[in-house]
Amino acid sequence: MNNKNKIVVALLIFGFLAFCTVQFVIIPHNNAKQQQYDSNQNDSLTHDVESVLDYKSAYMGDSVNYANLFYHLPLYTVTMKFKANSEKCFLTVNYLDTVWNIGEDKVHRDLIYSSVAAMVLIDNLKQVTYEFSGATFVFTREEIQDSFGKDLTSLLSREVWNKNIQNRLNDINFVNGFYK
Repeated sequence: MNNKNKIVVALLIFGFLAFCTVQFVIIPHNNAKQQQYDSNQNDSLTHDVESVLDYKSAYMGDSVNYANLFYHLPLYTVTMKFKANSEKCFLTVNYLDTVWNIGEDKVHRDLIYSSVAAMVLIDNLKQVTYEFSGATFVFTREEIQDSFGKDLTSLLSREVWNKNIQNRLNDINFVNGFYK
């Protein structure tokens, strides 16, 4: 074989090895990381708050914005419908499932988390009502501020959010206090 043919064969082998590496190592690794991230996004204890910062708004009147916000918060896998009262600044999220089917502890943690996120990101939102088949939960801005501080926007950095929201949601007594 002459040098030209050796170079062509070497390039073909290199191309084949590069293709196999991408197809069988890099892509599966990236897919696994994405699946783990998606799984983390559906749990209030591991959710990345920075993933929803794009939905910050001064007013709740933008239905696309608050819908997208809730589609990126825990419980996003549960089918939901929205009803807004822009005059009173109230939002109702109707989940088309039961608390029992999802898991009571998960629902309780995730609703607190979602309420804090909604109040932090939608400046004039005063109340969020969550409706499930057989159960309704209501969270007000005052209740959220009493538990997490008057200046909710100060919670928006990842470190502060983890410390003041996610770590507190690990305490079952703290979570149960919202439902008494």
